[in-house]
Amino acid sequence: MMEKAESNYFVNSVAKAFAVLTAFDFGSNMMSLSDLEKKTGINKATVRRFALTLVDLGYLTTNADNKFKLSPKVLDLAAHYLESLNLPDLAHPILERISSTIKESTNLAILDKAEIVYVLRVNAAKRIIGTNLRVGSRLPYYATSLGKALVAWLPAEDRKTIWEAATVEAYTEHTITDFDQLEACFEVCIKNGYAEGNDELEVGLRSIAVPIFNKNGQPIAAINVSTNSKRSSEEKIKETFLPLLKEGAEELNRLVSALS
Repeated sequence: MMEKAESNYFVNSVAKAFAVLTAFDFGSNMMSLSDLEKKTGINKATVRRFALTLVDLGYLTTNADNKFKLSPKVLDLAAHYLESLNLPDLAHPILERISSTIKESTNLAILDKAEIVYVLRVNAAKRIIGTNLRVGSRLPYYATSLGKALVAWLPAEDRKTIWEAATVEAYTEHTITDFDQLEACFEVCIKNGYAEGNDELEVGLRSIAVPIFNKNGQPIAAINVSTNSKRSSEEKIKETFLPLLKEGAEELNRLVSALS
């Protein structure tokens, strides 16, 4: 049933057209004019004009029984919407969903030379660790799960170039400062499908990350969950956090591919 608006700029004809379009769903994928009248609350003569106009525009089709159904052209509307978004826009509801479920912070980062740059951060409520991180923050790629996820899937020559551009230093006794050791770590990342960070940037800081690829299979970003070793064991991270993170990455990969 179409709802009425009170604003002085409201255009009823536009509202009625969308009421006809949105009347179709899984249980009503093909409807007669009488069906549309009941579903939308628009009288039969008027709903007929709107339905036939939508047929002329290509958004509805009719069959031999004069019943209407959506055409594939309606997918263009979704495609135009996706094209208007950027990566953080696409990722935000996904990361927010993960963060609200596990009560930990989630992040989206890209690679800039030998540093990761945070382009989206969803902070978990009442968590103190990592509060100095924000959108625009930069960290060394080799000491973070996000950085490993961004670099591990790159060609070998690119990995070497990035290493040579980095100012490598040990932030903790666990920081990887040897290229061959980092390469071995990357092999594990590719084998497992994810990257880990354990006490390498800061003692007590744990994280797990997965890459985001474009349609050509090139890593363009990475998402992660960051937590504290006192709160989350490695077992909890892999058994509870990782499945949600992978599911979110798959969803984001599909959205990215739709834009490519």
